[in-house]
Amino acid sequence: MRQTLIIDGNNFSNLESFYEEIDRVFTKDLDWTTGHNLDVFNDLLRGGFGVYEYEEPIQLIWKNISKSKADLEFKVTKKWYEKKLKESSIENQQFFKDKIKDLTQNNGQTLFDIILEIIADHKHIEFKKFD
Repeated sequence: MRQTLIIDGNNFSNLESFYEEIDRVFTKDLDWTTGHNLDVFNDLLRGGFGVYEYEEPIQLIWKNISKSKADLEFKVTKKWYEKKLKESSIENQQFFKDKIKDLTQNNGQTLFDIILEIIADHKHIEFKKFD
């Protein structure tokens, strides 16, 4: 039987508090903290950080997902890309400019979409969404 982990959209309202929720759910009882970025989120989903073993089959439930979708929407994503643009090296700036352009033309992914895509890439995770 798969272990079940629950992310609750009522426990966060922005990207930083999303990362705090992820730490709470995935890194129970660790004596160190994770970096708060999407690469770390991807790594945590693989497992091996105290809650389940590396690529162990799990069930992930996201409660109150409509709230999360609204919280991680266009404006928040645009700000996130703009921050990334300022922090990026010259070589990466065009990438972030293109992402902002796509987003403003309704062709880009929001942070919510990106997070769902990261989850979907993990075949050992059975993912369920609930409002």
